[in-house]
Amino acid sequence: MSAGMGIYRDEMEVSYAVDFGRDREPTQKRSRHPEYRRKGSAPARVNGIHCRRSKRWTWGSGRGARMQNMRAFAGCLAFAVASLAVNAFGVTIDYRTIGNPGNSANTNGWGAVTDVFKMAATETTNAQYAAFLNSVDAAGNNTNSIYNSSMGSNINGGITFNSGAGSGAKYAVKSGYESRPVTFVTWFSAARFTNWLNNGATGTSSMETGAYTLNNATSGPIVARNAGAQVFLPSRDEWYKAGFYNGSTYTTWATNSGTTPTNTVTNLSLANAANYGSSGTPTTGPIAGGSYTNTTSAYGLYDMIGNVTEMTDTLNTGNTSQYQQFSGNWNIPTTGIANWNATAAARFALGTNSGNALGFRVAAVPEPGTIALAGVGIAGLAGLDWMKRRKKRLAARQSA
Repeated sequence: MSAGMGIYRDEMEVSYAVDFGRDREPTQKRSRHPEYRRKGSAPARVNGIHCRRSKRWTWGSGRGARMQNMRAFAGCLAFAVASLAVNAFGVTIDYRTIGNPGNSANTNGWGAVTDVFKMAATETTNAQYAAFLNSVDAAGNNTNSIYNSSMGSNINGGITFNSGAGSGAKYAVKSGYESRPVTFVTWFSAARFTNWLNNGATGTSSMETGAYTLNNATSGPIVARNAGAQVFLPSRDEWYKAGFYNGSTYTTWATNSGTTPTNTVTNLSLANAANYGSSGTPTTGPIAGGSYTNTTSAYGLYDMIGNVTEMTDTLNTGNTSQYQQFSGNWNIPTTGIANWNATAAARFALGTNSGNALGFRVAAVPEPGTIALAGVGIAGLAGLDWMKRRKKRLAARQSA
């Protein structure tokens, strides 16, 4: 055999090895080189770099590779959609899905929710609220009193104001306070934060309409949630279900437990623990959300008891300037924490109230479009793959 023929056969054996095991042998190989029909095993001299199995994590062709490509694309698309949502809102909200729609109410008549919804895993943080302040109040005018000076001066406030800082950077989080819940907010300020999220977290006017139509109100009756709101303060029933319901029944405590949580701020890995008790814990204020790594509600929500008292958008029918609140806080004595479990009576506060033990968390509707968008992306990838294979087939026919 001549040297040229040896090189030619080496090249053909490599080509055969690469094509071996595909869904079908390429048409041009069958027509132009009939001696290399599929039979036996691939030539032994071809090393593993040409084997299709070595392409497991690469973009390839063939039915198996196409399926892997589609799965990878779907995952990337879902991640991209989630990332876009976070960037659009300017802050990251870690939500938990609250399922079991159509559940029955507890014996006190609370907790029945007809639809699936989402709830933030932690209370709204200083970092999140500071992003809101810098977005809607870039010039530092403190429109509608969304900033309270106690946020900067009080030990349990976490946000400072610097009038000399540049536009959009006048509000800064105190070091070490980033993940602690924001305090010294009124109900009206919390509602404006949800409006900002609801409207995409842009523009100074975005905080007056959206989930709630506030019309520059900073006091007076609690404003009803607008139809079609996407991000909002939870209602009484939404909060109560997220805290006390476990999918079949209601637990006594919002830690998915029937026993009183242990009050501690040192043993954070303890199950069924919470930040309450004031000087008896001892505790001096709210701690970072999610610090109790092994203590959540049945739906995975942190700090549903203690830390800071949380707002809802359910008003007191006896006094429409008040809203119902839950959770209790770090400053509740051990003898009073039972006033915040599932069997306790309703507790209300004025919408103008604020303090070092009052905060909030947000709720939202699910995003039904994410899965649909992923499906469109997969279909598009399949179409591109088909066009690529068709182009190769036409090129092969032209060269035959």
